[in-house]
Amino acid sequence: MRLEYTCVSCKKQNNYKPVTSTRGELQMKVGDEVDVNCGHCGKIDKKHINRIDAVADNKKILIAFLISAVASLVLYSYFGLVGTITVGIPLLMWVQEGKSTNQFNSYKIRRR
Repeated sequence: MRLEYTCVSCKKQNNYKPVTSTRGELQMKVGDEVDVNCGHCGKIDKKHINRIDAVADNKKILIAFLISAVASLVLYSYFGLVGTITVGIPLLMWVQEGKSTNQFNSYKIRRR
């Protein structure tokens, strides 16, 4: 999971670095509003933490797929059909990313 926000001026997605599992933890770390700097246009802006959203990190899923492919090939040559069970590793990683993303995005902070 990674956190992203949309720049007001150029409308491009930017990553936000302090990654936490819930929006409440993010609020305890940084407060209600954070200063963000757009990597594309350079505009510095304040964002409420409700404007920061979690998205699934496809790099992690791709790495899990590559590890699964290698493990499946190695285990299939030694154990046969049992080795094909390792194909489920990317599926488990994808489900975990979806759950953590949904958990972060489903909770909103009350504005003061």
